Amino acid sequence: MNEASRALLVYGYQPSGHSAAAFAIEEAGRKAGFAFSSINIAADHHPAAGSAIAQGYHGLLRAAPGLYGALYRGPWARSVLKAVRGAYLSLGGARRLRKGVRRSGAAVVVCPQAAVAAVLAEARRRGDLEIPVVSVLTDYGAHPFWADPPADLILAPDEVAVAALAAHGVPRSRLRATGIPVSPAFAERLPREQARRFLALPPSAPAALLSGGGKGLGGLDRLALALLSASPRAHLLVLCGANDRVRAALCAHRESGARLRVFGPQPSELVAAMMAAADLHVGKPGGLSAAESLASGLPMVLTEPLPGQEEANARFLLGAGAAIDGGSPERAARAAAALLLDRAALAELSERARAAGRPGAADDAVSEIAALLASQRGGSAAAGVSPG
Repeated sequence: MNEASRALLVYGYQPSGHSAAAFAIEEAGRKAGFAFSSINIAADHHPAAGSAIAQGYHGLLRAAPGLYGALYRGPWARSVLKAVRGAYLSLGGARRLRKGVRRSGAAVVVCPQAAVAAVLAEARRRGDLEIPVVSVLTDYGAHPFWADPPADLILAPDEVAVAALAAHGVPRSRLRATGIPVSPAFAERLPREQARRFLALPPSAPAALLSGGGKGLGGLDRLALALLSASPRAHLLVLCGANDRVRAALCAHRESGARLRVFGPQPSELVAAMMAAADLHVGKPGGLSAAESLASGLPMVLTEPLPGQEEANARFLLGAGAAIDGGSPERAARAAAALLLDRAALAELSERARAAGRPGAADDAVSEIAALLASQRGGSAAAGVSPG
């Protein structure tokens, strides 16, 4: 393994869509000859601050989603975050970053989290990082923060996001539309019958996967109970993430273990099997959840998206014809129950989901990262500087 094949993955916290995208790139990259090291900023570098930020973020989403939406869209928030970023780098952050990156021996830093990517890109712009930074978007919107400043390479979900980032001032030469990276398990989809046998599901009964992201948000308990009532034959697989309250409430329900199966955080291989077995995915449109469903050809019924990133994801899914807007958990349950009875509508939604999916996005991301490194080595050699 030479130094040019080493990469450093940096993400905000786990479990999250950001960490799932990082792991997908790592899995695909190892097959291509990359060696990876990783940094979980919240746990490895700033455990107290990282935990407080994560709790504050999720607390704000629960208590005042409208306020979060205003912050997400407000131009002044970028100015505040830019000042915080600059202060962090000036007060020893740049030195710690430089030391950590050098210690890893990496030739490239890959980051799928916007705030962290912006810190790395700013350090790179100042000359505090000597190797290129790659940003990876994990939602279907292109927030200006990804361009403030831009990384050496930005991997976007589609050409619409590329155009939006270019409008924010990112040079086109730094932009690629590779899709949202998902685990290769979603590209190696199990046949439906095999997935159902693996999960001990009846071969012909309707089945739905319910999810609420890593934190199990979106009224999953209300959604599950309403769908059990609205669809008396349906079997439900409910991914509660790290939400122990919701998991305990559903495990106590009389249908638990029969038509209702309840899970905490699960590896991507099991989630891929669930998606292969299910007829429908019901829940909030997180970026990775949406990308995994599309890669699996699994249509969605969307519960109320959180302001900001999830609104962009919902627009993308609805525009692709791969989802329907369910609204509240109770309304979404009724819409899902009706759809589970309409095989023709399900088949059409599935076809559109599959057409919009990018199951090979992680492989494409790795190819672009390898091309960036090759161009950097070529540029160094042309300038008479030995690479590495």
